[in-house]
Amino acid sequence: MFVRVLRNLCALSVAGLIPLAASSETTVAGAEAAELVLRNGHIYTMDAQRSLAQAVAIRGGRIVYVGDDAGVQHYTDSATRVVDLNRKMVLPAFQDAHIHPVSGGVAYSGCALFDIDTLAQVLEKVSQCSLENPEAAFIRGTGWNWGIFLEGKGPDRALLDAIDSTRPIILGDSDGHTLWLNSAALVFAGIERTTPEPEGGEFGRNAAGELTGTLLEGPAMDMLTSKLPALTIQEKAEALLYTQRYLHSLGITAIQDAYVRLAGNDAEASLEVYRKLQEEGKLELRVVAALAWEPGAGLEQIDALRAAREKYSDGRLQATAVKFWADGILESHTAKMLEPYTDDPGSDGLLMVPRAELMTAVPALDATGFQVHIHAIGDATVRYALDAFAAARKANGVRDSRHLTAHTQIVHPDDIGRFDRLDVLAGFSPYWAYADSYVAEINPPQIGDKRMGWMYPIRSIIDSGGRVVFGSDWSVSTADPLLGIETAVSRYDPEPAPGSTPNPVFLPEQRISLDQAIAGYTIDAAYANFLDADTGSLQLGKYADLVVISDNLFAIPVEKISDAKVTATMIEGKVVYGEL
Repeated sequence: MFVRVLRNLCALSVAGLIPLAASSETTVAGAEAAELVLRNGHIYTMDAQRSLAQAVAIRGGRIVYVGDDAGVQHYTDSATRVVDLNRKMVLPAFQDAHIHPVSGGVAYSGCALFDIDTLAQVLEKVSQCSLENPEAAFIRGTGWNWGIFLEGKGPDRALLDAIDSTRPIILGDSDGHTLWLNSAALVFAGIERTTPEPEGGEFGRNAAGELTGTLLEGPAMDMLTSKLPALTIQEKAEALLYTQRYLHSLGITAIQDAYVRLAGNDAEASLEVYRKLQEEGKLELRVVAALAWEPGAGLEQIDALRAAREKYSDGRLQATAVKFWADGILESHTAKMLEPYTDDPGSDGLLMVPRAELMTAVPALDATGFQVHIHAIGDATVRYALDAFAAARKANGVRDSRHLTAHTQIVHPDDIGRFDRLDVLAGFSPYWAYADSYVAEINPPQIGDKRMGWMYPIRSIIDSGGRVVFGSDWSVSTADPLLGIETAVSRYDPEPAPGSTPNPVFLPEQRISLDQAIAGYTIDAAYANFLDADTGSLQLGKYADLVVISDNLFAIPVEKISDAKVTATMIEGKVVYGEL
């Protein structure tokens, strides 16, 4: 608790930062020369004191010196490469505590529908994809968002039938919680009006009870995806390499893959592809694989999860977490709420994992040493997750578990302080915490003003002593940490359209400091990934995983943070993006 309070109080302004002298880090007498020296920089170390430095020396992939420019000369000889940073900023490389790298790479290599603003444009893009692939057995796309249906009509299979009624059209939403199908895809899935809905899933229907072509949440979506041809390991490898390049361009070198299935024909069955790239020396990310909990499969699956942990945990790949996809999203009324939806009093959402199953499975996994990662959007799911973590503590005692809730969108005020008391990490996707079309237009009528005030309570959890960690949920939204940092600090749109009216600050009392936002993507994310002993801050002995940024983020206006550029990304002293 003391360390958390210290972290929250220190380094709230550049003036309060502590310069790091050479003598505070190392004794330089007889120092062995480094392979690489970076000097004349603005180095924000993210150590406990939030020390500032000018230079860092690297040997054997690890940091051997961090301090001032004068001291680093002791680590330099004729063979040392010395780089003048010209006062660029250096941070520990960013980490993402919740991301979908393989499925995201697959989505962007196919019929990508991300960032398309209108229904007409989405349909035009799908039509183009259909025309460009006349021999394809299926037309598959990903990335449409619920904002294209603000005019009142929702997804309808008839719109896709008009594009192609002979082949299945399968379109995943940007959130990963809904498939929008044409009639041929429903036939392919074997779903008719009278087909029973699976537990934890729903079929979209109109007022007459007819199928609209939407499958809501994993159990329903699996009724189609389980019948699709399996992706090859080469297709998954290409997708993962695409994502790796993208993440490196953003300064990211470590991730938690938030949904890794042990079997199946989709992108999430990815352990073999990670191992393939690692064996080929091509895996240049540190990866924690959160293995998927399969609802209804019982505690018997724990043996298979433990076997996978033993088989695949090696080097940069660690299969040490288990993910519960526990509820859905507000937009489709599938997030589980403590009280019914304001605009649908007959519904309080869905649980893909029943509460009783959480209460037995989480303690059982905790007893075997797994970290537990729970998708929790609704306030009921957040509470049930915390209840399950409390049950694990009661059953097994206190241990270094680092369990976390992902997204943590709606949190009842009574549950804010429980994150600290239970030592549970609150995972957020900070880029979502501004008044976009979802927050400004779709969500308020769904849950009402009071519960809108409970959305993304990042500052409240920090102030209560809890630790927050950041993840993008890419490909649901951008993985750019600078966009997430700016949004967490400002709570407004970091990318307003030119000439647009600025949107209001969303819950300004939940804004956090720049230091706290950076921590969410560095030392605290490293803590969530069990990588903080070796990464997350720039300190002696840690890996030289770092990012060089064009501007000192503390010296520019908040609204300019996302305009700064990553100029180089390094993992273990190797440049994997940009140049020095």
